Amino acid sequence: MSGLNFTAALVERLTHGQERHAQRQQLHLPRRGETAAQIRPLLMLLSLPTFGLALAISVLTTYGPVILIHLVHSPTAVGALIGAEGALALVVPLASGALSDRLPASPYGRRLPFVIAGAPLACTGLAVLPFSTSTAVAAVSVLTFFVGYYVYYPPYRALYADLLPRRLYARAQSVQAIARGIGLGAALLTGGLLLGLWQPLPFLIAAAALAATTLALLPVFRLEARCRTAVLPYQPASLRALLRRNSSLRVFGVVNALWEFSFAGLKSFIVLYIVRGVGRSPAVASAVIAVVAVAYIAGAPIAGWLADRYGILRVLRIMSLVYGGGLLVGAFVHTLTPLLIGLPLVALAGAIVLTLPQALAFTLAPRGSEGAAAGLLDFSRGIGVVLGPVAVGAAISIAEPLFESTKGYGVMWLVIGLPVLLAAFLLKPLDAPLGDDVPATT
Repeated sequence: MSGLNFTAALVERLTHGQERHAQRQQLHLPRRGETAAQIRPLLMLLSLPTFGLALAISVLTTYGPVILIHLVHSPTAVGALIGAEGALALVVPLASGALSDRLPASPYGRRLPFVIAGAPLACTGLAVLPFSTSTAVAAVSVLTFFVGYYVYYPPYRALYADLLPRRLYARAQSVQAIARGIGLGAALLTGGLLLGLWQPLPFLIAAAALAATTLALLPVFRLEARCRTAVLPYQPASLRALLRRNSSLRVFGVVNALWEFSFAGLKSFIVLYIVRGVGRSPAVASAVIAVVAVAYIAGAPIAGWLADRYGILRVLRIMSLVYGGGLLVGAFVHTLTPLLIGLPLVALAGAIVLTLPQALAFTLAPRGSEGAAAGLLDFSRGIGVVLGPVAVGAAISIAEPLFESTKGYGVMWLVIGLPVLLAAFLLKPLDAPLGDDVPATT
């Protein structure tokens, strides 16, 4: 009899274990003590729109100029249209992020209306651009895309803070960064081939991908609607009031602008540095960019693991010092070989710095103001995107006599390295304890 009881108990235990495993694999909000691995379905669904958005904006900014140059016949005009991203990033994200905190709740939460409004605008702008027959139509298409993109992105970012406990922010941003890297890589690696087959093809595929990944987010909104007690309490405040009361967020805005200033300056001139500064071929430049892309994807999960182990702030400070110091070394070498030796480590540090700012912003923001914090993230990014390339370009023109061996391009490393080091020192006084708050269980 005891043997039968033991067998029955064992069967019951195994059955319950299987049920618990099945529940962990189902889409659900985090329960107290659960790890990122146990909510993988939720993290994967949350990250899909990041892939679609990264693919869409990379296709437009990389291959849109091919369409635009045949209509406007002026590289300056093309640059102005594509550069509208930076200008709109100074306005639209602040509004959409803060409003998504303040909007009366719909049946599917406060963020959904902005996602539903932004996605069609971005998809339409992307799909219409390659068929444009006039400068006016092309300009409206580009602007429509960027408005839709920035209406969509900050409220979508804020979903992470709505649904996840703070202890999972870093790991969640790692998954998101991988999705972003895959979207960027897919655009760069396949866009040229698709463009050669039929010019509208990469734009239409990117629009379809953005639409599909947005639809894939709907189960998350339905989950949020079913578990109203699991989402954050909303205590919205205007961004101005938020920044006035929260000195840490003010510092974060400055620091993120410095990081983005550096990234934008590097992205705009790295190919010219390799081709014109050190006299190597475009193929070599592509290989360098490929190494950086691989480091970006590899650095994302490492960033999450390091932040869990040592804290977001400490990791960002140390990696900013490594990244900024590595960039400065580039100003004192005159050939590509020494740069290639240190490139993997410096690129990895840069990838970690690029992965964690969103998690830091949500950690610093008061509960219920995560939409405004997401808007601040894109606003500060816009400042860097606008100023970085301008500052680097001006420095190259001025410093050519001092950096003759690289035709002035060597000064780029100073211009983009010093802001990253400054960011590391500005982060030092911040005190951002990582709470272990968890939304109520479903």
